[in-house]
Amino acid sequence: MKLNNLLAAVFGRQVSKTWKFLLLIIALVLLYVTLMPSVHVHSHFRHMDKVFHFIGFGAFAFATTLAFPLFKTYWVILVSIGLGISVELVQSVIPRRAFSYWDMVADLAGILFALLVVAIIRWIIKKFAKHD
Repeated sequence: MKLNNLLAAVFGRQVSKTWKFLLLIIALVLLYVTLMPSVHVHSHFRHMDKVFHFIGFGAFAFATTLAFPLFKTYWVILVSIGLGISVELVQSVIPRRAFSYWDMVADLAGILFALLVVAIIRWIIKKFAKHD
């Protein structure tokens, strides 16, 4: 199977139902992990929670983009950021959790990185499609 066919099969518009299911799973896991009372995880890296925010919200934006391929990018950004802000507001009232602007920065960085990855993959698909 050619690279372009493989990428098109995984990232094509026809597989959005699978991505919708994955988006639901990602959203539920993300909400569970970010809204449960904090559990201290020992790490040598001081800001490991920012890495989790980056990965979690990046995965959410990535799956949202592929689950709803007709959404404009700014809608994916707004929905993802809206979720991030909502999580931080709710965290402010959960024991051992706190509102953090730095968490929102990590969320945004993950969202933008994921959208960049999707854009690059779509560009590669279009470039290879022209050569077929």
